[in-house]
Amino acid sequence: MSDTLVIYKSKYGSTKQYAEWIAADLNADVYDPSRFSPRDLDRYATVIYCGGLYANSIRGVRFIARNKNRLRGKKIVIVACGLSYPHFEESVARVQRGLESRLPQALHENSRLFMVRGSITYSRLKFFERFILRMLETALRKKNPERLTLEEQEMLGVLGSDFSFVDRASVQPIVEYCKAK
Repeated sequence: MSDTLVIYKSKYGSTKQYAEWIAADLNADVYDPSRFSPRDLDRYATVIYCGGLYANSIRGVRFIARNKNRLRGKKIVIVACGLSYPHFEESVARVQRGLESRLPQALHENSRLFMVRGSITYSRLKFFERFILRMLETALRKKNPERLTLEEQEMLGVLGSDFSFVDRASVQPIVEYCKAK
């Protein structure tokens, strides 16, 4: 049994893929939270939570908040999988602020956020998700091109088509952080 746990909540598969890669590289146990009993958290020193990123909110992160007492003193790693580019400081800051507002203060000092990029297959999206992405694309196209951020420019380049930014190399910093004691 490993002392590292990877929990993931994946809607379309990108987050699950990252969770499996992280678990393989760390020889960690990996579970969907619906198949995991929170009382088993006591067995782990490091808990990695992977969730999809939707409007700066990480899907399923309530799992961490609900289990704050069992997670106290553990190394907590949160991996947000979405379209935002992890190297844009403003993107990371937005997600970090959202995460801090959803997690109890007691967990902030032991947690670390990482962001990885996901994928979109339009045929698999629900109507509302396609609608939101169309609204985003329309809003970006109406903006003065000189005022678009680098992230917005990149988004315009891919919205409306299937794409994948899923990259196994993206888990390396997460794995290195988890291995450091």
